[in-house]
Amino acid sequence: MDLALANLFQIALITVGLLGMILTLGRPRLRAATALMAMAAVWMSFNLLEEAFGTREIWLVTPAFRLAYPPLFFLLVRSMIFARPGLTRIDGLHFIPFLLALALTPYISLVEHAARVSLVVYAGASIWILHRFHRANEDKRSDAASINLRILYLVIAVFISNSVFDVIRMDARWLHQDWPWLGSAQAYNTQLLIALLMTGFTVYFAVRRESLFEGLSDDGLTASGPGAQVEPADARAFERLDALVREQDLFTEPRLTRAELAQASGLPERQVSQLIRTATGRSFNDYINALRIEDVKVMMQEDAATGQRRRLLDLAYTAGFSSKSVFNAVFKRETGQTPSAFAQSLSQTD
Repeated sequence: MDLALANLFQIALITVGLLGMILTLGRPRLRAATALMAMAAVWMSFNLLEEAFGTREIWLVTPAFRLAYPPLFFLLVRSMIFARPGLTRIDGLHFIPFLLALALTPYISLVEHAARVSLVVYAGASIWILHRFHRANEDKRSDAASINLRILYLVIAVFISNSVFDVIRMDARWLHQDWPWLGSAQAYNTQLLIALLMTGFTVYFAVRRESLFEGLSDDGLTASGPGAQVEPADARAFERLDALVREQDLFTEPRLTRAELAQASGLPERQVSQLIRTATGRSFNDYINALRIEDVKVMMQEDAATGQRRRLLDLAYTAGFSSKSVFNAVFKRETGQTPSAFAQSLSQTD
């Protein structure tokens, strides 16, 4: 038996999948990651058996796995957002098409069409749930930027691109006449290499993200809508809330959450968001960051008046920022200038 380069990639994928299972096993939130790693290892094992040992003549299994990967990827994305276990019994419904496909692999064209539909549906669902997460996150945390999952948009793009590449390589035979590389071993090796890198990154990201972010509750994706017309009672309630935040310097807490502000004010969480949105047109995150910028500007003006030279980053940390990049971006958005340019303008004024 001669092993081709593709078979070595398959063995590497099996190894990474098994290691991923070991790293994620026993963690309820990472059950989807465990299942994804197990699926990758089993899929590549069948690929290896079919290509190196000729088992495809007995039972061609691998096309059915195209219907298992998209739902598992979506469930993995979902598990990074919510605090609940990453897989439950009801989630088994997602894999009915995969189980049916195992029995229908002789009708390979039907399985392939179903796989394309599955890819579109679950990739779209992954993007949709990520979008909702980021909207809700802005309404719940003052450090929203530190726990964003925007890199998953890139992962989804790579996932879609690699899947489409697989479809073109395997099914669009009519293109091979003009681009013979698509039907070559090099094209298959490229696809396997991308899959290997994605699998490794997915394990790393899932494990690291679980330790940094405790996850949302089941109703955690509900975000406040656009602010309505400000009623007098709402305006007075916001004034009291705003005074509390300023007087107690609550905004200087780097990881201040909407729940903590609600507890301090005695208001329901949803009302806190609605008051802020209605009175300022901002999310909770933007409102708190705007107060931090106000505080930094006051400290910069004091330094300019007294001749002190405190580092801008120290001022940012004092005001509650925990990231230099976020501070610079928010400062530019709020003032139209970079922090250093604003400080320079103060010194020139004096």
